[in-house]
This record gives sequence, structure tokens and C-alpha cells, in this order.
Amino acid sequence: MRTRIRIGALLWLLVSCGAATAAVTASEQQVRDLFKVMRVEQTLGQMNTQMAAQMRQKLPCVPAEYWQGFVDGDGATAVVQRMVPVFQRHFSGEEIDGLLKFYRSPLGQKVLTEMPAAMAEATQAGQQWGQERARTMLQELQKKGSLDAQGRCPAVPEAADEGEAKPAARPAKKHVRHKPVHHHKPAAKPKPATPVPVKSAAPAAPQS
Repeated sequence: MRTRIRIGALLWLLVSCGAATAAVTASEQQVRDLFKVMRVEQTLGQMNTQMAAQMRQKLPCVPAEYWQGFVDGDGATAVVQRMVPVFQRHFSGEEIDGLLKFYRSPLGQKVLTEMPAAMAEATQAGQQWGQERARTMLQELQKKGSLDAQGRCPAVPEAADEGEAKPAARPAKKHVRHKPVHHHKPAAKPKPATPVPVKSAAPAAPQS
């Protein structure tokens, strides 16, 4: 009996601790407050404007009025509506409160202001490093002979040097099909005819 009581108490304690430490889902209002502080709608509007400019260049036949109507507040509102449940799945209510506290601080506001320019410069620095690294690797490969002066793979050497005259190729023999020759025995020579003896005619009877 005491053992059952102890087990029941232990289970109740575990359930209570789990319930106390369970993360509370952030409310929709919390997420929207965070989006407002982070200026999400303004960022989406800027992205839409850039995208519309690119589409105008790719499709000059489309009137400019169409793209002006494409960039509107309804689009940003629709995107925000779909982003809310995403943040609710990945951040708890307590974590959203922490983000709100940070972005409302002077440091958080500076991050929002300076981060786009900082990321653009960081991207440019990464691209510059990649170009320099590529040039260095090409020079190393050229010194080793793996690449030619133009940075291309060298041509495959031919079997014979170009300066040497190659012997003329013999014409291919045509296969002639010979007809089978049948060997005939020589015809036997005709035997000479045996002369037939001629009988002498009987003397005529005397006339009376």
C-alpha cells in the first residue's frame, strides 16, 4: 500500500513539473507586436518594390500601372497573416516577449536600422574574397601546368607530331569474292572408226 502511494506521488510530481516547464504558445497578438517592432511590413514593401522593378525590366511590354497595383498593402498583410503561425510554431510566448524586449531597446533598433546595410557589405566582402581566391588557385594551377596561359585545360597531345609527315595510308583492299572453279575431266578422244570391208560384186551371168 505504501509503495503504491509513493509511486502515485512520484507520477503526480513528474506531471506537475512537466506542466510547469511546458512552453506556452505565443499568441497571435504577441507575434504581430513583434512584427510591428521589427518593421516586417515595411521590409516586405521594399522587397515587393525591388521585385516589381526587376519584372519591369524582364517584361517591358507590361504597362507600368500594372506593377504599381502589384505593390500594395494588401499583399504585405496577406504575407504577414501566413507568417504568424510560423512564428508561433518556432517561438514560445516567453521567447517572443524576450524578442520584443530586445528590439524595443536602443540596441535592437540599431540592429534593425543597420543590419540591411551590414549584410549587403558582408555579402560584397564575401564575393570579393571568392574572386581573389579563384585567381590565386588559377595561378597555382598554371604554374603546375594543369592549365594553360588562358586558364583552360591544355589540348590533348596527338599520337604524332604535327611537323612530321605522316605516311600515306594504304588504300584498303577490297574483298573480291572468287567464284568456285570446277575442274572437269578432259573428254575422251573418239576412237577411229573400223573400216568395213567392201564385198566384190558377183560377175554378171552370160547372155545366151
